[in-house]
Amino acid sequence: MNHYIMARRLSIITLFAAIFAITFSAVVVHEGGGGAQSHFGASYTCLERNGTFCAPTVR
Repeated sequence: MNHYIMARRLSIITLFAAIFAITFSAVVVHEGGGGAQSHFGASYTCLERNGTFCAPTVR
């Protein structure tokens, strides 16, 4: 197969992958603004608003 055809097909596939990645990341950022935080599978709500990070409550 000709190298120009292979390069064109690879560039088209790469373009579609880049468009998908940008669109997917925009959807994740837009939909991910909830109040519950997740850290290593533990879901908790951020109680400390003035700090630099959220921490789960200690019981």
